[in-house]
Amino acid sequence: MAQGPGLHTRIVAILKVGLPLIAAAMLLSIFLIQPDGDQGGEIIFSETDLDRLGQGLQISNPTFTGTTRSGDRFRFTADLVQPDAAPPTRASITNLAGEITFADGQRLDVTAQGGELEIASQILELAGDVRLQGANGYDLAADRLSIDLAKGIIEGSDEVQTTGPFGDIASGTLRIAPSGAEKDIRLFSFGNGVRVIYDPPDAGAQDTDTPR
Repeated sequence: MAQGPGLHTRIVAILKVGLPLIAAAMLLSIFLIQPDGDQGGEIIFSETDLDRLGQGLQISNPTFTGTTRSGDRFRFTADLVQPDAAPPTRASITNLAGEITFADGQRLDVTAQGGELEIASQILELAGDVRLQGANGYDLAADRLSIDLAKGIIEGSDEVQTTGPFGDIASGTLRIAPSGAEKDIRLFSFGNGVRVIYDPPDAGAQDTDTPR
């Protein structure tokens, strides 16, 4: 029996609406990693973001929040998130900014021009003017930075410059990780050609006041 054009039109209309919604649902099911906050976080979408997901799988102005296994809380925002497929295994991030609050209350502000999120491993790879700024006055700049959102481990590579109240540290690598003995303590480890310039505040003030 021949089918009229009306049935074909209805099928096409259903597919146009249904397929984008299915793609959006697949993305949501993957990005909502452990919504209870125990391991990982979640991306919260607005209704507008869901519409854009259905059209081009792009997420504009998302918010990514969660808690690591060690109790560190993180919150990130970005201009754009572009998954690689539906369902995605990776997602590219443009202009990321956010903060990490450690279990002991110390906070790091994080900014980067871009990055990649590994969905399954929950690892965020940042590149392009990566900066970490601490409330204690320390400023870290790295070419590349990896943040394990499940384990709460931060690793910088290639070139890391650290400036703080007591001087400067230049190193090839940086690792910030929970202490195995005490849950609330974070260990900062510098490696691969470490160079330290020690300039405590008191010494600087004394040099300024000394007559020449």
